[in-house]
Amino acid sequence: MAAVPVAAGAQSAPVVTLFGDSIAAGYGLSPTDGLASQLQAALADRGIQAVVRNAGVPGDSSPRGLARLSGSVRKDTAVCIVEFGGNDRRLGLPETLTRESLDTIVKQLKDRGITVVLVGAGARSELYSQIAAANHVALYPHLFAGVTPDQRQPDGVHPNPAGAKVIARGLAAAVAEALRARSGG
Repeated sequence: MAAVPVAAGAQSAPVVTLFGDSIAAGYGLSPTDGLASQLQAALADRGIQAVVRNAGVPGDSSPRGLARLSGSVRKDTAVCIVEFGGNDRRLGLPETLTRESLDTIVKQLKDRGITVVLVGAGARSELYSQIAAANHVALYPHLFAGVTPDQRQPDGVHPNPAGAKVIARGLAAAVAEALRARSGG
């Protein structure tokens, strides 16, 4: 759960925490190819200096994410990207449990003054839309938007470096907007 290094003099840069499962963790990728590094670079390409912190755990479900929330998302986080759901489906967790867990995660983050970007995970897209609308948080509707089959690892699930870059570019727009809204700009 290390922060991605930033240039000297960027200590006041806002912290963006990538809180989720193996996609957030950069499963199968080097730290420089993982989503956290790619997102930090995509934000820099937009002129936004931010520290992107990786708080992903491979295999994590939304209930397990909820259980580790307070220890994984530090107090200095300005924006938290919440990315869970794939393992919930894989494990056969009921949609109601996913809904309750994600809703509680979002509410607890907001109660801590953290701006939330909720990331949708395909098959349960309506669930994510409802949670985002009910909690008045930003929604990035589909994590893998624009990722082609050749931009995935051999397992067909996790992005390869090119896929992580596509995801990061898409997320960067949502994070940039969240940071602007947070700063009143």
